[in-house]
Amino acid sequence: MSKEPSFTDPEKWEGGEFDWERRVYYTVPLSCLFGTPRNLFDAVAQLRAEISTKEYNIRDEGMMLMETGTFKGRLLVQIVEPGDYDASVVAMEQTHVFSEVHQGPLKTVKQTVKQLEAKIKEKKGMAPTRMLIWDFRHGQSLAGQRADRFVVFGMI
Repeated sequence: MSKEPSFTDPEKWEGGEFDWERRVYYTVPLSCLFGTPRNLFDAVAQLRAEISTKEYNIRDEGMMLMETGTFKGRLLVQIVEPGDYDASVVAMEQTHVFSEVHQGPLKTVKQTVKQLEAKIKEKKGMAPTRMLIWDFRHGQSLAGQRADRFVVFGMI
């Protein structure tokens, strides 16, 4: 297994396979249309406002993840685990992760998601439990850069 790459270089995620330890995420709803996120920047603004209001600490602001569905999804960002219960906070226990880089606009990322799902099924004999898309343009130091590249994560 490869070592987890630096998140500032998405190309290093191409064909990756690694383990993530327990991670805690703050989530907000994300509207989708047949798996393509809509109003992404509104969801990012909502996420930042809620985290600021609740005074949570973000671990990596540059790594906002999208979990898409046919019409509904979620936007996630890793936070320091809060002490109190919050329905908007989800924890992912130790997870084995596969990754691929998508070249192209967000509306075509579904192709890479399907390819990664097939790769995981072939390699591990099981479907991934969760698929996430990393749109790294939302980090403070990466804002506005490379709008045509995304990293797709498949978890088992």
